[in-house]
Amino acid sequence: MRMGNEPVNFAIDDYTNHFLATYPVYCEFRTIPLDQEHQLLHSHNGYEIYLVLQGTGTYIVGDRLYPLHAGSLTIIHPNVIHRPFHGHSKEFHRYVFSIDESYLDQLHTICKLSDLSIPRLLAERHPDSSHFFLSAPQLDRVQTLLTELTQALVRQEMGYELAVLRCIADFFLFSFGLQNEYTTTLTTGDHYLARDVLSYLIAHYQEPLHIEDLVTRFPVSRSQLFTLFKETTGTTIKQFLIEYRLNKAKRLLMESDLAISEVSAAVGFGDMSHFFHVFKKETGLTPKQYRVKAFKRNIKSN
Repeated sequence: MRMGNEPVNFAIDDYTNHFLATYPVYCEFRTIPLDQEHQLLHSHNGYEIYLVLQGTGTYIVGDRLYPLHAGSLTIIHPNVIHRPFHGHSKEFHRYVFSIDESYLDQLHTICKLSDLSIPRLLAERHPDSSHFFLSAPQLDRVQTLLTELTQALVRQEMGYELAVLRCIADFFLFSFGLQNEYTTTLTTGDHYLARDVLSYLIAHYQEPLHIEDLVTRFPVSRSQLFTLFKETTGTTIKQFLIEYRLNKAKRLLMESDLAISEVSAAVGFGDMSHFFHVFKKETGLTPKQYRVKAFKRNIKSN
């Protein structure tokens, strides 16, 4: 059976893009469960910092699959595909902290006598993301920082911009000290297998892929593969692959002059009519209409 023939939802996170365009820093404490049926692979401008206080799950970030649990801290870079999943946890408490990349670039400009560049330092770790497991004192420190940041952004009292800047500076000074403290605590054999399958899908998304290829490559039966991937990531293999291909297609439509047929081939859809059908169903636009709309939006924002 060939993978990638059933349409699913997909989103570029315009909500996050909108509030970062309005103000370059956002932080919120969330306790409501993730909507597992509608929590999609997505990407947005700006960095996202994800701190889990309670609950367990996984986080697809780029080509990686991270474990989520109390004390896990994930830093996701701009425009990197990601999707959190909290499995069967009834309670899932987390801070979500987003910051526009241009804001960090401006901080670098201010520090004229320093080689400090937060985006550069983050990219030196990994081009897409960083993931850490915090000790109890470290978790308490970061939670306090993000609580103060959230309160400053909500109250907007006199001088709150300085309070925001202080929290940001303290957070990144702290996070850079974690560079050698990456951990895979609480990962299991199933997690590693799901991670390897995910990495294989991403590495070969431009090619025709079949379930039989995965069953041959990985030491697991067909039914076990389906169950393991779904329970670990919150999505089916087919759904993930189509979401990932659609994300790549949208980026190419926005950022390149490739013909629509070239975009379809480049992201692994192969069948041009199927690409048009899935794209129109999930966005309400044809690929050409999406490109025109994205172009107009970029002109307006600039």
